Amino acid sequence: MRRNAQKRLALVVKILVVLVGISYSLWVNRRLVIHASKFLIDGSYRSCVHQRRNYELEEKSSPLYVTKERHGRLGNWLFGYSSLLGIAKANGYLPYFLSSHPLNSYFQLSYVRNIDAECLFDVYDDLPCTYTSSMMNLPSGNISIDGYTQSWKYFRFIEKELRQELKVRPHLDHYAKKLLNKYVGSHIAAGRLVISIHVRRGDVLKPEARKLGFCHAPKEYFDNAMRYMLNLFPHSVFLVTSDDISWCIDNIKPPILRDLLSEAKLSKIKHDNPKIKSSVFDERVPIVYSQSRSSWDDFSMLMLCNHSIISVGTFGWWGAWFAKGHVVYYDGFPLPGSKIDYETNKEDFFPSDWVALSAGASFEWRTSHFLFLYFISLQFAVNLYIGCVTS
Repeated sequence: MRRNAQKRLALVVKILVVLVGISYSLWVNRRLVIHASKFLIDGSYRSCVHQRRNYELEEKSSPLYVTKERHGRLGNWLFGYSSLLGIAKANGYLPYFLSSHPLNSYFQLSYVRNIDAECLFDVYDDLPCTYTSSMMNLPSGNISIDGYTQSWKYFRFIEKELRQELKVRPHLDHYAKKLLNKYVGSHIAAGRLVISIHVRRGDVLKPEARKLGFCHAPKEYFDNAMRYMLNLFPHSVFLVTSDDISWCIDNIKPPILRDLLSEAKLSKIKHDNPKIKSSVFDERVPIVYSQSRSSWDDFSMLMLCNHSIISVGTFGWWGAWFAKGHVVYYDGFPLPGSKIDYETNKEDFFPSDWVALSAGASFEWRTSHFLFLYFISLQFAVNLYIGCVTS
């Protein structure tokens, strides 16, 4: 009886192992399974497969299209459209967004269609913030890219064309200029450059976002970034935009120029800008906080600034790209070892001429703890050696 029970248990274990193996195999090859199922069940899908096969075997007799699934919000849409244009040009395909896409309400997009192209086949981008070279060599047929394609390398070779393409609709552009003038017009008239600071907090503070790898840039980062920018552009004003402006008012306060710059540099500023009063050097650099509750209003002002300090995410990224000035970004994103960290290649996500800065306090904390652990380990090794010798 006991032996029979053991046999039955062994059989159950074997069956479970086989089922787990089958399930894992189906999951790994889920896209192929979906394709095969649709091919067997859906006649129109089967026709599309045959049409695609004809494209591969014969010369293309009609134009091929490539489009992009819609994901995320404004920054994600801009990455999607921009990468789509670069990928399409590399493949010789015609790109399009549907005319109903919300990005088309902000920008006058040239590449739109009212309906999807026929027989779209999905191509997946599994690493959202990493450049995938296979995108530049798509299979034949009409393609829909599913994923985020968030790398400047997809569109670096069409940047001039892209900047001409991404034109804000006239009434929105006019309003943005009026809004910027309302906030910092007097400072611009006084000859100051406008340096934007975008602070994302809100959603990235949630525990589920942190598990993915999101984080917020701390106060120390913004202190470092402002000092860095003022060393380059001392006669400036900061414009802060955020989804948590109260935190910004409490934590982001610019330094006094005399505490930052040498007397020689202050004298040069005075020489280059005779209208500046010397008393300005003993005052805090002006800072203005956007009180707008519209994310588009904030974004449209970011686009018009001279230089940019960004925190995390694609919203500030694109504000800086449009501004075309000097850019500083937070080097502490994404969190090491996280899902987003695995999906992100920083060299692919951040342009090579942008400057990475960390939070100085955090760096000092890590360094001091490293030194502490080092000396503890060294002491342990010495004691162990002495113990071995004496024994």
